Amino acid sequence: MSLLSYLLLAATASYCFTTLFAFPMEGLGTHRNCQCVTTSTAYIPSRMFQRIEILPPGAHCRKIEILITKKDNKVICIDPKAPWINKFIIRVTSK
Repeated sequence: MSLLSYLLLAATASYCFTTLFAFPMEGLGTHRNCQCVTTSTAYIPSRMFQRIEILPPGAHCRKIEILITKKDNKVICIDPKAPWINKFIIRVTSK
């Protein structure tokens, strides 16, 4: 093989590796790292909350996720568009 063939092969290989490592693999394809597969709009009284987590969109998932851990350690995903959760968040953040 000539020197030009080796240079073309090296350039092609470096281009392929650069392209492969340039993209974050977690963000491609389906939302594999979203914690909420299904969401609920059912009202949950705040006295049953042990913890509430609001996960903003990012590389792990492209949508807002609201996870409520109840006192019996069950985790429930709440739809961020549910009116009762928005009122609760506004009430808590205003205090």
